[in-house]
Amino acid sequence: MNNIPLHSQALLLLVLSVLSALVPHTGYLPLWIYLMVCLVLGWRWLVFRGYLSFPGRLAKILTVALATAGVYSLSGGQISLEGSSAFLISAGVLKLLELSNRRDGVFVVFIAVFIQATGFLFQQGILYSLHGVLTLVLATAAMISTQAATPHGNDRRVPVFAVSGRLLLLALPFMLIVYFLFPRIGPLWSVALQSDKAMTGLSERIRPGGITELSQSSEVAFRVTFDGERPAQNQLYWRAMTFDRHDGTGWEASKLDGIELPINPEAVARSYEYEIIQEPTGQRYLFSLAGSVSTEPDVTLTTTRLLRYDRPLYQRMRYRVASAGGSQVGPAYGADRYASQGSYLGLPADVNPQTRLWAMTLPQEAGDFQRAFVNYIRREPFFYTLQPPSYNGDDIDQFLFSGRRGFCEHYASAMTFAARAAGIPARVVAGYQGGEWHPDGYLTVRQYDAHAWVELWDGNAWIRVDPTAAIAPDRIEYGVQRALLEEDSFLADNPLSLHRYRGVGWINKLRQQMDNVNYLWSRWVLSYDSDRQQGLLSRWLGLEQLADGLYVLAGAIAGLFVFGSVWQWWLQRSPRQSPLIRVLRGLSEEAGRKGLLIEAGTAPVTLLDGIKTAYPDLTPQCERCRQGVIESLYAPEEPGSASGADHIKTLIGNLKRLRRALRRSRPIAETPAARNV
Repeated sequence: MNNIPLHSQALLLLVLSVLSALVPHTGYLPLWIYLMVCLVLGWRWLVFRGYLSFPGRLAKILTVALATAGVYSLSGGQISLEGSSAFLISAGVLKLLELSNRRDGVFVVFIAVFIQATGFLFQQGILYSLHGVLTLVLATAAMISTQAATPHGNDRRVPVFAVSGRLLLLALPFMLIVYFLFPRIGPLWSVALQSDKAMTGLSERIRPGGITELSQSSEVAFRVTFDGERPAQNQLYWRAMTFDRHDGTGWEASKLDGIELPINPEAVARSYEYEIIQEPTGQRYLFSLAGSVSTEPDVTLTTTRLLRYDRPLYQRMRYRVASAGGSQVGPAYGADRYASQGSYLGLPADVNPQTRLWAMTLPQEAGDFQRAFVNYIRREPFFYTLQPPSYNGDDIDQFLFSGRRGFCEHYASAMTFAARAAGIPARVVAGYQGGEWHPDGYLTVRQYDAHAWVELWDGNAWIRVDPTAAIAPDRIEYGVQRALLEEDSFLADNPLSLHRYRGVGWINKLRQQMDNVNYLWSRWVLSYDSDRQQGLLSRWLGLEQLADGLYVLAGAIAGLFVFGSVWQWWLQRSPRQSPLIRVLRGLSEEAGRKGLLIEAGTAPVTLLDGIKTAYPDLTPQCERCRQGVIESLYAPEEPGSASGADHIKTLIGNLKRLRRALRRSRPIAETPAARNV
């Protein structure tokens, strides 16, 4: 039965299900895979039309070898999610080359489902989730069409999409029960499911142009929902990393970002309380405003007053934070011993000599230095741009005294270097600034909001200074798009991005509505973790222990199966027969037990005549029943009339009495007519 050939409908549905499953993977697949898909589909079409035959063993070996070499080059010889998924996709696509019978079709359906499932590791937005439902419908329809294949063709009487829709609707209650009640167990280990190039976010090294590259991406970095009062736009500095070592070409992330600082969360002022839904970054840093603490499990506070998770973030995380806000990042307890020991004064030798000499002429007090530096960049012809010239060698000298064109990292790097040369402890801070407020009240921060600024040590606390604000105040108040309006370089690499057209009313409204849908999807579906599940079980069902939830889950699944079984029995039960038909059937069965040969479909009048012939003593009763049958079945009264119902009631009584009399009687004579009714 597995060798039954597939026909056009099943082949088309199988190909469509595989192609649909490829959609979530399009962001990373190399060009050669698309060429392979076109080659396979073309070859299979020519086979279907009879112009080519199925590939032989040599052709199969060659295509598998080429696909393996391509996957190896994609993964760089290392195990990664992209490489593993590309291998699965290659196997599924190449299987279409030999797709010919029912067994192959079932195998292709399973491959399509697995390819779609791995796609959710790359894309989890609501549009991709809806597309996953479409793929599942196609795969289910392909399976039904494959199973409906016969040696003579597909059974056209099977409505494959209607049946697949009903099957998926029947599975929906089970899916919801498992989603809400199955324990949300965290990962047993933390591994990078995607390679570094698949992650979008801040790097552990700041170099000229690093944040500029992020500013060409509109991907979401995180979303924030404030409980009550929210900060002003120019106070939305989301700290993530600090950089304290300059190696001559760029700044390295501080090792102090990983040292935990013991602190009592209750002792910290709380001007703002908010919830963040952060996208995966592949690193441990979490976002927060100045002076933040969090009571979330596995979240710690570092000596640089940053929030850190206990493992790299490879999945979306939802956490709560309380912040004091403001521009001061002061020590929680006592003075900052690292600043006082000069750890933030080091500079490499023999780089940027002009900046060093100039810095010696600046004030050596943090506040005065800040004003002097800001006045300099305001006085000279500096420009804020996404298209700065290339600075090599003594890059800060070139930026400050000749080029004077740069993005935020240029200004932050130059100010930090000059401050240290002037004897003031300083560090670069990277994170995000601003964000877009949605009409529904939450804040969306995207990659193009990435920003770098400076923190200066004034002897008691770290003071935030943003030199970019001096040259491009619109960047801080209104965002990077407004600051680059004249240059028109905002998202220049993504000309079709809706974020470029905020000035067009209907486009901006559509974009915000789409963003709101994705936000709700992220908050209530994708961020449904163990804490939210425990809260739901406690609030709705009064359950406080995980074991109680497992009992509820098992009971719900068992109840669902019982309900499904009863429902199926109800749908497949025999139709209810009228009392008259039941009595006639009982009389026929009794006659059969008495030796009369009753054929299937024997008419009631014929049955009564046979009983009368075999049992002459029952002739009067048979005649009465015969007359009643004729009056009730062959010459009925008007539907619903009282006389018609009375005739049927009388006939039923006569037939029951005849059956009892037949049970007690013995035949007087047997004839062929009596034995073969």
